[in-house]
Amino acid sequence: MSMPSIQDVAILGANCSGLAAAVLLAGRKRSVLVVEAPAAATECPLCDWAPADFFRAAGLGKNLFRACGAQSFRKVVYHDATLRKRAEHSSRAALGAFVDAGELGAALRSAAKKAGARFRAADASPVLRPDEEQVRLVFGEAHVTAKFLLISQGRPRDVLNDLSLPARAAPQSRVTAAALDVPISAKDLPRDAAGALHVVEMPDRSEIGMYFVHGKTLHIRVISTSAASGSRAAELSGLVGSLQEAQLLPTRLALGKARGAVWHPPAGLALELDSHVAKRCLLAGTAGGFAASITAQTLLPTVQSALLAAEAADQALDSPTPQETLMQFKNSWRKSLADLLRPPSTSPRMLLPLLFVNNNLVERFTRAMLYGEEL
Repeated sequence: MSMPSIQDVAILGANCSGLAAAVLLAGRKRSVLVVEAPAAATECPLCDWAPADFFRAAGLGKNLFRACGAQSFRKVVYHDATLRKRAEHSSRAALGAFVDAGELGAALRSAAKKAGARFRAADASPVLRPDEEQVRLVFGEAHVTAKFLLISQGRPRDVLNDLSLPARAAPQSRVTAAALDVPISAKDLPRDAAGALHVVEMPDRSEIGMYFVHGKTLHIRVISTSAASGSRAAELSGLVGSLQEAQLLPTRLALGKARGAVWHPPAGLALELDSHVAKRCLLAGTAGGFAASITAQTLLPTVQSALLAAEAADQALDSPTPQETLMQFKNSWRKSLADLLRPPSTSPRMLLPLLFVNNNLVERFTRAMLYGEEL
């Protein structure tokens, strides 16, 4: 099948959010081209977690959970900075799921291709040229034309610059996440690790630690809101050592075989952007600043925002006033995601120590962290 001269929708970003949008649009028989191009590291490329609502999102398909090998967790365990005190919240129903980001992306890519989406790889991000009727993506001497463009990757400030829009008001994230995926055998599984997300209070109040086990992988991460520069490698190494000393992790880990990553999620920045709609363009995913404010978690907000943007683009394709129809995205994402993105009135890092002396706070804190409910 030949590629149409003008695509209905081009999607810049073959990340999970871009692929999810492709699944929805191609499933509705729209011509879709997904452009794979380099972008800033804003999402976890290792094992990750998502709230329970993630796999219930309309448009992702009923079999995605199984296809990507996701595993549910029903418990969140909190550890104080000394690693001597703990608090936990358990639920009969799944609180969330662990997933390998690569396997999730592969499952979404397969679903998008099956639905009819096309893909194009690029060595560099294309030059974007939107006008009143269409958007051109220029790759050197070649170009692609689409009626609409959905951008799902990169940092908001960079994307605004690419669209030649004023970036002076675009916020910048101060969040840095560093993580390791360490292979681990069943006999070496940490105590109480299976089916639980572990949250660790850090000595520095600007940081929070997490760890969990997904399959045969132990995932450990540090999330920092400190303005200090650096990759947080020292903090991550310190967390691993402290957990081992407290016998929460095995003393012998295959760290030489570990995969590591550092990324900068745009936590809560969507609420600070003036608009997510430009001329024939929609900013979703991390391009639109969609990341949870408390944990900097990206899977749910990026994918949900991309699905909502895809809905707007699908409706705009049949609208006599397409630009006005695209503007509906502003209302739809605020209705669905604002609570998850909005920082709580009281800093969660200040409340975390209270969990170990007031058990009544644990469930409320957990629901705020996972779902953005009010503390």
